[in-house]
Order: sequence, then C-alpha cells, then structure tokens
Amino acid sequence: MAVQPPRPKLPPLTALRAFEAAGRLGGFTPAARELGVTPGAVTAHLKTLESALGVQLFERRHKGVALTELGARVLPDFTRAFRQIDAAVQRLETEAAPGLVRIATTQDLAQLWLSPRLPRLRRAGLQVVPVPVDGPEAARGIADLALFAREGEGIAAPLIAVAAPGLVEAQLPALDPAEALVLAGPLGDWEVWAKAAGHAGFQPRGPVHGSAALALEEAANGAGVLVIARPLAEAALGQGRVVDPYGVTADSGVSLALWPLRDLPEGSAAATVLAALL
Repeated sequence: MAVQPPRPKLPPLTALRAFEAAGRLGGFTPAARELGVTPGAVTAHLKTLESALGVQLFERRHKGVALTELGARVLPDFTRAFRQIDAAVQRLETEAAPGLVRIATTQDLAQLWLSPRLPRLRRAGLQVVPVPVDGPEAARGIADLALFAREGEGIAAPLIAVAAPGLVEAQLPALDPAEALVLAGPLGDWEVWAKAAGHAGFQPRGPVHGSAALALEEAANGAGVLVIARPLAEAALGQGRVVDPYGVTADSGVSLALWPLRDLPEGSAAATVLAALL
C-alpha cells in the first residue's frame, strides 16, 4: 500500500481566518467584530501569519490598512475555502441536529421580539436558538438566519411612546423632558416621534439606555415615557405592563429584517422557521 506523504504544516487557522476577514471587510476593526476578538488580536494574528510566510499581506497606512498586491490576489482563494469549511460545518450540524435552527440577532431583539415567538416554534418540533451578536457582520458562519434592524423592506417597526398603566391612570403623561426615557438608536428616536406627535424640538433629559429591554422595564415600573419601536414592546403591551397613551406612530426609518445566511434547502427546519417568522 502506498504511503501517503504527510500534509505540509499550515499556518494557524485563526491567523488565516483573520487575514480573510480583514481582507474581505477592508480593515482590522470590522474583522475583529466578525470574529468576536479585539482589533489587537487580529493584528497579532496577521503579524504571525506574515512572519511565518515571509510575506507582506497588508500595507499599514495612516488611516487604516490596504491589501498588498499579493494579498489581493490570494484573498478570493481563502474566501472560497472558508465558505466551503463553513458549509461543511453547517451540513455536519444539520445532520447531527436536523431540527436545530440558529438565529443571529442582537440581545434586545432576541429577548423582546424573538423569545415570545419561540414556544410556538418549539411546539412545532423546531429547536430555535438565538445567537446574540452585535451586528450582521458578526453573524457569518455561526447561524442559519439573521435578524436585525436595517433600512429596507421587512417587518414594520414604527415608533410609539409607552408608559406604565399606573402612570397613565394618575395623569396622562405630559411630555416632561425629565421623565423621558431615552433609548439610543433608530428604534428609540424621540426626535422623530415627537415631531409626528406635534412636539417638534422636544429635548428629552431623562436617562439614556443602550438596552431596549432595560429601558422598557423602567417604563413598565413607572419611571417615565419611552419611545420604542412597536415590535420590541408588543409582548409588554399584550401583557398590559405598558400602554400606548398617545396613539401616535412615527416611521423609524428601519424595519426588522430576517434573512438566510446560507442556502436553505426546501423543507429544511431553517426554511420553515424563516417562513413562520415573516
């Protein structure tokens, strides 16, 4: 029997991943976000790779980095290779757990929009697992579907103002700047909602939250009035924990978009979940 020669020793896979991500995304910082590491770690991986191969793959510039001519030539080969690896891993996971569907999304969307829908999907025999990430660029290779707020078509996400029922019963909340809970980002834009409500120029001075779940909890506890995208408040509204005392909606400029991160065979669990959620 012929003896197979040993495979040549390759550079660390993490370093090759860092090169591919940085080259495809155009920088070390977006590559770090996608890989879930720090930009310093990406830099260290690339130094290791360049040192091991004796080549320069990136030109370090005052404002960022750029691929060298060699780096640009070989990048498509690595992108194709890692796509094949990702596809093979996904096939393996599908065979091992055919009903498992991973959805990459933010912590807020996972908790406030996706979680209330999971019991129905699980009763249908689908095992749906949210994978919290910061943004779509970090979803590659770790999930079947992506759920994020972005411009374009999708699930409507109009802005409304909510408050605790007790606060409304005591007195319809006036727009007191000090009692305006602020949710940072387009899914909590006070300026847009206030303009639609006839209060253009309103300047909220209440606490600013980066977490929609925490801001909504504060509103439910009577801390003040919160502007938030309606899909994020649906469960709390249905439970009567908050109410919409003003009845004013405003276009947030974004929708909740749900899309596949890989090819979904017809009838697959991921395809079924995608159709059920849209």
